[in-house]
Amino acid sequence: MKYQSNINKMTEAEEKLQFYLDNIMDFAHKFAKNEEERVLLAGAMMGAAKIMYQANLTPEQFDEILDHNGKDLINFIKPTIH
Repeated sequence: MKYQSNINKMTEAEEKLQFYLDNIMDFAHKFAKNEEERVLLAGAMMGAAKIMYQANLTPEQFDEILDHNGKDLINFIKPTIH
């Protein structure tokens, strides 16, 4: 029964994450009119995420998520570096 409960919580979290992502992308499409504005908005979102992580996670959780996010970002841009 506990296992099922965890699945339901994960589904709820995934649904919330999708809702937030959809709304952020709608905001970006509405207000960021060119490449420079989209890059600036992305930077602002990364800064906001860091502030919210730090305010709501333990120091260990904060360090771990920043480490994972940094690795994800490097893996994302690595193919574009020549």
